[in-house]
This record gives sequence, structure tokens and C-alpha cells, in this order.
Amino acid sequence: MKKYCPAGLLGLALTAMLASFMSGMAGNVTAFNTVFTYDIYQAYFAKGKSDHHYFLTGKVITVVGILLSICAAYFASMFNNCMDVIQLVFGFVNAPLFATFLLGMFWKRTTGTGAFIGLFGGIASSAIFHALTTTPGNLDSAGHIINIAKGGYLKVVQVFPSEMAQNFWLASFAFIACFMLTLVISLATKSQKSDSDLKGLVYSLTPKIVDNNLPVYQKPAVVGVVLLIVCVILNFLFW
Repeated sequence: MKKYCPAGLLGLALTAMLASFMSGMAGNVTAFNTVFTYDIYQAYFAKGKSDHHYFLTGKVITVVGILLSICAAYFASMFNNCMDVIQLVFGFVNAPLFATFLLGMFWKRTTGTGAFIGLFGGIASSAIFHALTTTPGNLDSAGHIINIAKGGYLKVVQVFPSEMAQNFWLASFAFIACFMLTLVISLATKSQKSDSDLKGLVYSLTPKIVDNNLPVYQKPAVVGVVLLIVCVILNFLFW
């Protein structure tokens, strides 16, 4: 933005970026307490409690999530820029989560147990990958780790040319690990959902929307293809 945006547009872009971060954090806090309260606490630790009990649990875990986010801010200060730490977090969380959603949306045989264990297995594989890799800037003249937050704190098996490259391979590794774990565990466990329960959630069981009467520029497939072409062109222009 600093390179391509003039003064007025730079301020607008920074404002939009901060607004995006704020809305993202608000969504993350809401999702954090919802997932913990209903998908973990209620499902595995405290079944059959009153709504008031789960409401109080959600309030408490919201405070815990905010405190964790404050600690995460101090963790982020150990990196050169925010993009490196954001990509690292995405590699730990979003990459395995994408594999879970991908299987859940397109394969009706996916089970809750497979998705749960596969997701945490993918996150664990990210941690192992990060602990065994680092970048040249994180090594001193003797080959010792300078900053443990940037990886290699167990043993340096692979040195990547940059933190972005390290994060890319970490995300790829986490995606594959989560995908394979979810696939294998789902095949080994019994599905608790019928086809009618999965209607609207799994692509093959959901009625397809017919858009024959829509103008060409309003059809999702056409708009999607155009956006992909524009994205490829922009990548070539600003490579």
C-alpha cells in the first residue's frame, strides 16, 4: 500500500484494513466462545446442563479468549511484521480447518469424531513442523536459534529461505495431515447422521439452485470465473 497508494488512498486503505481486523477479531471471539461452549464443553464435559449454565460458561470463556488474545499480541511483537505472524497462525489453524470443511462439505461419510481428531491432529502436525524448521535470519553465527517463536526450538531439520516460505510449507503439511487423519478416522468410525440430517450441509445431498432465468452477470459461476481471471492477471502484474 505504501508503494502504490497516494496519500489519501493510503489512509483509506489503512482504515479499511483496521476495520477488517476489528471485525475479524470480534467474529473470532464470538466463534471462540460458541465453539468451546457447545462443541466441546457441552458435548464432552457437561451434558444436559441448563441454558443459564452454558450462558455463564460462554461469558467466562469470552473473558478467557480476550486475555489469550492480549497474550497473543505480545507474542506477535516477537516478529518483524504482522503479516508473518498472521500467516503463521493461518498455517496452524486455517489450513487444517480448511481440510475439515472441505471434507465435511463434499463427503457425506465424514464423521464428527474424524473431523475433531483430524483438526487437532493437523494443528499438532503444524506445531511439530514449526519446531523442526526455521529461517536463516533466526540463526546466529554458531547455528543456534535466536527467537524460539520463529521455529526450530526442538531441532533444525530444514532451513527455509524466508518466514513466508516456512509458513507456506507449514500450512501445506497441516492441510495434508488433517485431510488424511479425517479421512482415515471417518472410515473407521460410524456416522451418526442420516442423509436427511445432512441435507443443506453436504453438497451432493443439497438441491441445486437453478439460475437459468438470471442475467449472465448475476450468475455465481460466471462471476466466480471472472474474479479468478482478474486475480491471475493481478498476480502477473504485481509479481
